[in-house]
Amino acid sequence: MKKTILFILLLSALSALCASSLVLFDLDHPVYQEIEALYIMEGKAEPLLAKPWSEMDVHHLLEWAEPITQEGRRLAGRIDGYINEDDGFQWRFNAALSPTAFIHSNPSGFGSYDDVYDIDLLNDPLIDASFTASYGQYAAGFVDLSIGTVLTDAIKYDGSGYRGAYGHVFSSNIPFVPEGSISMNFPDRAYVALGFDALRFVAGRDRVEWGNGVLGNMMLGDTLPYHDYLSLTFTGSRYFSYQMLVSFFTHSVNLDSSLSDRDPLSGLRFFLGHRFEFTLFSGKFTFALNESIMYQSSTGYFDPRVLNPLLLLHDFYIAGNANSLASFEFEFSPINNLSLYLQVAIDDLAMPNEPKPGEPDASVDGWGLMFGVKYMSMLGDGYIFGNAEAVYTSPFLYHRAPEEEGADRDLYYISSTRYMVGNSIRSITRYLSFPFGSDAIAGIIRVGYDDLDFYRVSVPVYFMAHGVIGKWSRTDYGNAFNPVAPSTENPFDSTESGAVEYTFAFGAEGEIRPLPYLSIDAGAYAFLIWNKDNVSGPCSFDIQFSLGLTLKY
Repeated sequence: MKKTILFILLLSALSALCASSLVLFDLDHPVYQEIEALYIMEGKAEPLLAKPWSEMDVHHLLEWAEPITQEGRRLAGRIDGYINEDDGFQWRFNAALSPTAFIHSNPSGFGSYDDVYDIDLLNDPLIDASFTASYGQYAAGFVDLSIGTVLTDAIKYDGSGYRGAYGHVFSSNIPFVPEGSISMNFPDRAYVALGFDALRFVAGRDRVEWGNGVLGNMMLGDTLPYHDYLSLTFTGSRYFSYQMLVSFFTHSVNLDSSLSDRDPLSGLRFFLGHRFEFTLFSGKFTFALNESIMYQSSTGYFDPRVLNPLLLLHDFYIAGNANSLASFEFEFSPINNLSLYLQVAIDDLAMPNEPKPGEPDASVDGWGLMFGVKYMSMLGDGYIFGNAEAVYTSPFLYHRAPEEEGADRDLYYISSTRYMVGNSIRSITRYLSFPFGSDAIAGIIRVGYDDLDFYRVSVPVYFMAHGVIGKWSRTDYGNAFNPVAPSTENPFDSTESGAVEYTFAFGAEGEIRPLPYLSIDAGAYAFLIWNKDNVSGPCSFDIQFSLGLTLKY
């Protein structure tokens, strides 16, 4: 008994040394934008780009920022208010009501998930209640209860013409209005975090993201409503951090709209990634090496060699079960208020002594490139911000040969997140990495102002040219071609041909926060698409409006 009491007293004493907890911030929390602004304005490259962050991470980021400007110190003081500084056991209850409406002018031509600018607009639940508990820096848990509508791309359309929410002039996240569906797939967020000082383990369901891209990330982007994942994270030094993340998906053999919740699932499929991040030159330069593998087995076979974080070429020996992807990220802040960043992804490149594209038994090269610049500066009670970003993805980035001869699904970087509609299983299949996938050239320019306390406004302009190769385009070894993006035909599948699709979108979006517990957001966008869906034709046009209100307790 005495030993038990001493152990409890020791834990309490250690808690006092670091008040920050392991509670994780949702990716929509303003702390991510404000930390980014703080580092850019102070002329430093932002570290810890594996998200979500814990309160402990934010505590470290504020320490490492060491703001010397008056504006930076003011912003750092605001960010510090997001951290719960109480020691010992704490619990919190939060609730939110968030009705959202979406209106657009051309539902017959822009009726799918991919035709909407704010693609996650209706993902937010109408009602959400959450419970959080934590004990110092050692443990935290979170679970939410939510009710909303079924995500549009989780629904299998049939011959009846049912198109989901975006197939209507008006839609909302209110159940049964107008699409007649309800989602009670709760929890959407739930996790347990255990750790000590700079090391933590998380078993959770949550949104995750790596890197600093605006359009997305070459390896792990914020494209999914949630990941079912395990992660191990070390963030104890401003010079080095590490994260291993494993996200589990439904195997391709289960992507069948006739399955019910009583049918057993089979197969094994998961993403496993390692992120090594280094900060150099007094914090002005950040470099990250990301190494990952998409692994699947229809029989459930697991090869433990995939756990090795230093095997950059897994596919040399398990190409039948896996697709390996490596990426490199660089961020450099040459002066205050300005940041430059670069991402390079390598899926498969012919090595010496391997068949080159165009030779017998060759594979296809897959790679991607992203370059961007960000500017942020304090102005009045807030800060102005702007960014420009350009992205290129080769036609067969994220695509590899099938797991077995005649397989219905190839080894792609495609998610398969499960949802329930009635008693039927539905899956969301989105790119895990860059949201528009391969065969694309894209760019965005955005400028705006954040008042911090009252409102935020921005104006985005977006462009993309996309070829015919999509999520389920077929690849195979032994091909003789290696097209350049964007392609007008798929040389490996004679059924895929068409024109390059060109998309241009611009708009304005804003958020007003008149009260601490109330926020109102709205957006207006114009969409112009030539050769929509890669079919030659006149320009398709759509005007889209969004309006949302959130009450928080």
